[in-house]
Amino acid sequence: MARNRVGRLRPRAAALATVVAAVPIVLVGSAPAQAADTFQCSGNATIFGTGNDGKLYRYSYSGVGSTAAAGSAGVEVGQGWNGFPRILGGPDGRVYGINSAGMYRYRWNGSGWDSVGGAQSKLISTNFADYATAAFRNKITVDEIGDFYVVDGAGKLRWWRYDEGNSAWSISGRVIDTGWDRFDLIVSAGPGVLWGREPDGDMYRSRFEPTSQRWIVQHQFMGTGWGMFDRGIFSVGGDALFGVRGNGDLNHYRWREAGPEPVWPVGGIRVGTGWSIFNNVFGVTNTCRLTERHIPASPPNGIQAFTSVAVRQGPNESTQLGPIEYVYSDNIGRLRHAYQENPNTFGNVQWSTVPTDEAFTGKPALVLNGQNTLQVLAHNITSETWSFTRAASPSRSWQAGLDLDGAMQSRPVAVRLTDGSLVAFAIDAERNLWFRSQDGAAGDLLPWRRLPVQNVSGEVVAVPGADRSVTVFTQAFDSMQWRSSIYRDGALTGGGSLGGAVGTPAVVVMPGRILRLFARTMDGYIVTQQQGAGGAWPGSWAPVGTFSTAGPPAAVLDPQSGRLTVVARGVDDHIYRVFESAPGVGTWGNWARVYTDGPDPVVTEPTIAEYTSSEGQSWLIVARNQNDSVRVYTRDNGSAMRSTSAPTFARHTLPAPPR
Repeated sequence: MARNRVGRLRPRAAALATVVAAVPIVLVGSAPAQAADTFQCSGNATIFGTGNDGKLYRYSYSGVGSTAAAGSAGVEVGQGWNGFPRILGGPDGRVYGINSAGMYRYRWNGSGWDSVGGAQSKLISTNFADYATAAFRNKITVDEIGDFYVVDGAGKLRWWRYDEGNSAWSISGRVIDTGWDRFDLIVSAGPGVLWGREPDGDMYRSRFEPTSQRWIVQHQFMGTGWGMFDRGIFSVGGDALFGVRGNGDLNHYRWREAGPEPVWPVGGIRVGTGWSIFNNVFGVTNTCRLTERHIPASPPNGIQAFTSVAVRQGPNESTQLGPIEYVYSDNIGRLRHAYQENPNTFGNVQWSTVPTDEAFTGKPALVLNGQNTLQVLAHNITSETWSFTRAASPSRSWQAGLDLDGAMQSRPVAVRLTDGSLVAFAIDAERNLWFRSQDGAAGDLLPWRRLPVQNVSGEVVAVPGADRSVTVFTQAFDSMQWRSSIYRDGALTGGGSLGGAVGTPAVVVMPGRILRLFARTMDGYIVTQQQGAGGAWPGSWAPVGTFSTAGPPAAVLDPQSGRLTVVARGVDDHIYRVFESAPGVGTWGNWARVYTDGPDPVVTEPTIAEYTSSEGQSWLIVARNQNDSVRVYTRDNGSAMRSTSAPTFARHTLPAPPR
């Protein structure tokens, strides 16, 4: 039976309009500007209310998002809802009831409740019972596309997504930010648009873009006075908010992020009274929407033939020295992994293909994470970054991959910080630098955040330093000159230009954490410069001999002799090397082939990795040849290591992977 449960609905201005609209609106990071308002509604907004009697009432509101918003009389559409201390609205009539058993899903289809398996409700999770309690009831919200966002007991913002077709959670509590315990209430007002209220009534707006997993805006100050909505705040989408006061007033707001300057088209009007009879007030979350989604275009990213091999020594296993591990993307996009258990024996490796349906390209990033297990970040052909982790010995199997999205132009690079956590860097199609940090040494990789570096191209070079710092090198798009900056805890500081137009540099960490760079000039010669003791760069490059190469160099500080060594692929496709004449002198011997017992051309740029074998510390060179064989050249650990003459190298061919 139809009943009006809110008395007369009078769309007159409320005193709160001046309280919120008059406070300073401070933008923390500029919101995307558009020429016109990007707000639209698909019809009247549906708002539900339920109280102690368990009856559920539905109201229809016209003019949402404008100062003419007005509602109709309430219609009873259900009973028994007092069994749910917390009820949320979702898109397309979905309603979620939460009690001690978990979360139940319903759907109002406009004239009645859908039936699923002969019942109106379906238990979709047992994980949300805490959000039926007073302490957490305001720390859960559902957005326009049906994604759930919750703040857990540690203040972490978690992201959930329910796949109704498969009756499973495709995203299950992934951490996307920390420090959200500062808020006593969160509410979503669009896809990934999250408003957070602090206990003092200050309100902040953030915008997470779920398709690319990027934070577009974080904690933009929106005003004060929002604490008077002690009965809750909800949204019907499109940054249209409704607040319920303890006196029963229902007030309506709308924020517009588009236009030359963001504004409040609706700064607070009272659109109803008597709403204090309801314990839960909520709306259909996609009635209104923001037509600008800020989804970045995915740049084209075709499969590259014969990409370089990522290689590193893994952690010690049992009493053995750590294995040597190789990963590369092959010519059809598979990620191939070779596990060499004994660092002394190159004739026995175990090959595997990282299990995924994705196709990848470019050189993967290969790191040891905080659990000392192998983690690979790879760039697929749709410009998404994927993360794969290999289980520790004795299993050594690959865990399911995790899509980190990003829509990045460049391949990701990743480093492990001094606290054991990881951070990844990449460049998008608009030439901006982004990073993705980890929530502690064992947590999730948080979404992409933008750094204040623009008009860059090519690849990022990242070198970990002290106290969770990273030296980040980026190349200017127009001048091709490189610049260094220091990353720490989400911010960039300092840095300086390296001068000259050169290719992607190789970095050697010298004693005292001083960095030495080697790069290839436009005409193929290798040049170098070294950081000063205070961190400044000279800005000029010195030649490393007169040898012309076909690709960028790799470099290492020889652990035994203390001499710098540079290797590169020559124009004849053989690998060449040059040694410093003596430690620290900055003069060089002659370039010569690494392998001298006959021809051995390769088609990929060489990779250098340091490792420890039973003979002590050493290093190796890895490349692939035209037959897709993996060549490994190991430095001779004999007497030449301690002499001024150049040491020789032994060639190894890894057993071919299964075809």
